[in-house]
Amino acid sequence: MEKNIAYLIPVIANLVRYTLIAGIPFLIFYILFPHKFSRQKIQQKLSKPKDWIREFTHSLQTMGVFSIIALIIIFSPMKDYTQIYRDIHAYALWWIPASILLAVVIQDTYFYWMHRTIHHRRLFRTFHLVHHRSTNPTPLASHAFNVSESILEALIIPIILMIIPMHLYSVLGFIVLGLMFNVYGHLGYEIMPRWFRHTFLFHIMNTSVHHNLHHEKFKGNYGYYFRIWDRLMGTENPDYVKKYDEIQAQRFPTPSKRSYEMLKIFPVLILLPVICLATQPSSSSSIVGLWKDSDAGGVISIYEKDGKYYGRLISADDPEENEQIQGLDIIVLKNFKDKGDGAFCCGTLFQPKYQRTLDADLTLVNDSTLEIEASYGIFSGMRIWKRL
Repeated sequence: MEKNIAYLIPVIANLVRYTLIAGIPFLIFYILFPHKFSRQKIQQKLSKPKDWIREFTHSLQTMGVFSIIALIIIFSPMKDYTQIYRDIHAYALWWIPASILLAVVIQDTYFYWMHRTIHHRRLFRTFHLVHHRSTNPTPLASHAFNVSESILEALIIPIILMIIPMHLYSVLGFIVLGLMFNVYGHLGYEIMPRWFRHTFLFHIMNTSVHHNLHHEKFKGNYGYYFRIWDRLMGTENPDYVKKYDEIQAQRFPTPSKRSYEMLKIFPVLILLPVICLATQPSSSSSIVGLWKDSDAGGVISIYEKDGKYYGRLISADDPEENEQIQGLDIIVLKNFKDKGDGAFCCGTLFQPKYQRTLDADLTLVNDSTLEIEASYGIFSGMRIWKRL
């Protein structure tokens, strides 16, 4: 009798895990408060109840496959080939979080290549079509696979357990973390805080927008936790950063909009600052003009065209390089948008010396200082330009 109950534990655990981690966000964002979070919606169209039912029924099927894999790992001879341990002192305590992090890296690598492979036209219908019927996914789609893909998804668990030792708590933590991130990827809403965009984490981690674009466009953005493989292999959707910034701009009104709201409420209090701002020279809020790159040298002329900002390299410090660029129309900044409050986003920076193009954001720190934050692959850095 006790053994029969033991067999049911993986089944019950999988169902409870999915119901709580996928069900609660679905209830909040799609049933109870969809209008409250409308600014965070990635695709404005709404999925239908028939889509929710399809996602849920396929996820139940996946839970069955995952439970069978768990039973095989726990009760079959395979358990002798895994490195699960129960004595918490068998390894150093720091190994518990470290093993979870290592498992995440292994899973992300496995998932990228497996996911990209089953997008091949000869494999897609057999393995991945069911999941991609959710072109506008909800949290219920996080495990909406057919049987063949469910098996591929579940295989990473025995693979990891045969490669690295993991305490039982680490295994449970890793499985819960995996589903939480999966649900976030399929949420259909972006919930990352505003500050996330300006940290190194943005350049390596996936977001809900990142995976939502994969479902909408059916290609690119194959990673699970990280952007690293997509960026290294050139499979990241080129519109990702632009789309992410558009969603965040909807969520977080620019300071000028907030000031307008304050003006309606407190006209007397802010009248004087408004007058002061209106009398400032236009150059204090504009990046148009000549700039000197204090690190690499060179003079760049920034100009506005059709509401976007561009920068032309007009001279270099090195006489030989300066002679080479004369007569050439080298555009080093492209397609920057004024987001207000001195922020210019979503453009590119071209480095003539290395012949490479980087994603970049500009920040007008003050009238004479411009910060350029650029990223290439998994690397990022900052330059300072001074107004001439």
